[in-house]
Amino acid sequence: MATAGRCNTFFQEYWEYVLKQNVIRVPEGCPTMNQALDLAVVFSERNECTRENPVKVEVGEGEHAMVGADICGNTTQYTAITCNNITIVGKGKSKTIFCGGFDVNGKQNVKIQQLSVTNVAGHGLYCRGARECWANVELTECCFESCRDAGIHVCYGATTVTAVNCDFMKNRKEGVDVNGAITNVGGVINVTLYGCTTQRNNDGLAVNNWATVTATQCKFMENVGDGVTCGANTNVILNDCKIHHNGWEAGLNNGNNGLVAHTDAVVDLQGTKTDIHSNKGCGIFAFDHAKVSIHLPYQHNTTHDNVGEDRLQRYGGSIANINADGTFTHVVVDEHDGWVTE
Repeated sequence: MATAGRCNTFFQEYWEYVLKQNVIRVPEGCPTMNQALDLAVVFSERNECTRENPVKVEVGEGEHAMVGADICGNTTQYTAITCNNITIVGKGKSKTIFCGGFDVNGKQNVKIQQLSVTNVAGHGLYCRGARECWANVELTECCFESCRDAGIHVCYGATTVTAVNCDFMKNRKEGVDVNGAITNVGGVINVTLYGCTTQRNNDGLAVNNWATVTATQCKFMENVGDGVTCGANTNVILNDCKIHHNGWEAGLNNGNNGLVAHTDAVVDLQGTKTDIHSNKGCGIFAFDHAKVSIHLPYQHNTTHDNVGEDRLQRYGGSIANINADGTFTHVVVDEHDGWVTE
């Protein structure tokens, strides 16, 4: 354009200046997020962006529409992240609000910060990958609220998601839903939560199918169903987490427990601040050969004041304290009807 006519003689110089800044502003530079993300692809390619030097999309206050991603053959209310090495940052959870979800399919080094997401047509974040296209997303100080499905849904294989100081609230399904491959050869899913809160969702955190989740200093509270549920062949570490007052709105979900582990799940509870209490069902419920290991003294008040049993085992499920000398302290066994209780 700079060389095509006299009216554009200064455009090349201006374009090079803008490109060098590597920052796209919404709505000042681009009126919509869709346009900003299309431009981000150009910036990413021209500037050869890296994890240390990503293209940055700065989003102003107010509501921003997210539309257009094709997921499973359907055009839904998502905006696709179409390049690697991109940071999207708002002005704060209560100030920058996205109406519609993010779709991350096999993109790396995606960072989303300081904003809120609500999606009446699906998940707040739909993240997936495969062996040949690893997905990597970092969430910082975000809120995923009032979505039709999960706050964030992480699925398939080869995916890493880290969430720090994020809230997952009032979503119709799970606050955080992590669903790996049907077998352990479909890739690796790792999710790390730090300082996060899941509150008033259907379930707080759901983990299934060979996925790995580590949660530290998180709260799983006041959810309709279970606070945390760990399913088939999963590995979950809960460190200094609080799980309480779950299952208090009957009718939408059969679950009403604090922590549920089943189908060969392996769960480790760590940290002296761990506290599971005041749930409508059981505090900890392990069944179908799931194993819950509590890395605390047996005298630690890990689970208490639940309406149901504080600890309940069934059909090969195991709940045990791991002592300092490496020995186990199991709950007292009651053989009636296949149930094992404390």
